[in-house]
Amino acid sequence: MSVAHPFSQTRTVALIIALAAVFAAVPVRGQGAWVQPRRAGYIKLSYGASTAARQYTFDGRLKQYADNVDDNAFFDRSVYMYLESGVAKHGTMVIAIPYKRIIIRDAAFKYRTYGFGTALVGARFDLRPMMRLGPLDALALNVALGIPLGYTRNYAPSAGAGQIDAQAILTYGRSLWPSPMYLQVGAGYRYRSSIYLLSRTTACQVGSDINCFADQKPDYGDEFVATAEVGATVAGALFIQAIGNLTWSITAPTEGFSVSNPIPTQQRYAKVGGGIGFSLPQGGGVNLQVFGTPYGRNTIRSVDIYLGLDYRFVWRSN
Repeated sequence: MSVAHPFSQTRTVALIIALAAVFAAVPVRGQGAWVQPRRAGYIKLSYGASTAARQYTFDGRLKQYADNVDDNAFFDRSVYMYLESGVAKHGTMVIAIPYKRIIIRDAAFKYRTYGFGTALVGARFDLRPMMRLGPLDALALNVALGIPLGYTRNYAPSAGAGQIDAQAILTYGRSLWPSPMYLQVGAGYRYRSSIYLLSRTTACQVGSDINCFADQKPDYGDEFVATAEVGATVAGALFIQAIGNLTWSITAPTEGFSVSNPIPTQQRYAKVGGGIGFSLPQGGGVNLQVFGTPYGRNTIRSVDIYLGLDYRFVWRSN
């Protein structure tokens, strides 16, 4: 029976934490199991391209995204900034800001929007001390608010739903040391409020302004969310990952969404995909993620591709 040197174990666990951060899912849910060390952080800038020619109806059938349009009709070409920073020994601040660029076409018109969407602002709390877990285990509570950044919610397509969300996700992770791999699973709840104070409306002539619709402040359904992922590093510089995400409205969808503004009030879908990344000198990195939508109800059946640049840093103390 062999016994590993403590330094080797510590270094391997640190590498697992870095790997888990490199593959922060985009759009970000802020649901990792590992906290950042105090005064350490991670920033990532990603370009996302989501494209769809079909949609899942509210009862799960596949159909054209837009009637009489056989080709791709939904195009999301957005930029995402994601930041983690260790602000306390057992606490990490998480911020994600999307700049949305959405283009939709139907048989008659093309709709487009550009602007900041709904930001994620939250924190991750390390629960290991109170649970007495081993050095290879991680357990964290992720809490966050979805905060609209002042976009116009009754402009089609909108940059977001327009209301404030709140979510709490419990995530468990484990390093598979001495193998340079990790796994993590998480589950939680997203509360979708009726608070619309941080988004705007615009006056328009409904029926003549094709990019405008009546502001009805819909009642969005709360959601159960879950994730599972496994990742590995090869030769200390190449990272690979497989990941699955589930979003499940507590109330089943009963009516479809608008093609020109695809933000369902209730939706259920699964995203499955993977990623690959390369570590660069001085704390940098580049990574690619690809996701598909093998299951859905009342949602877009898109292929999502994200290309990201990341940087890990340490705050210098005076």
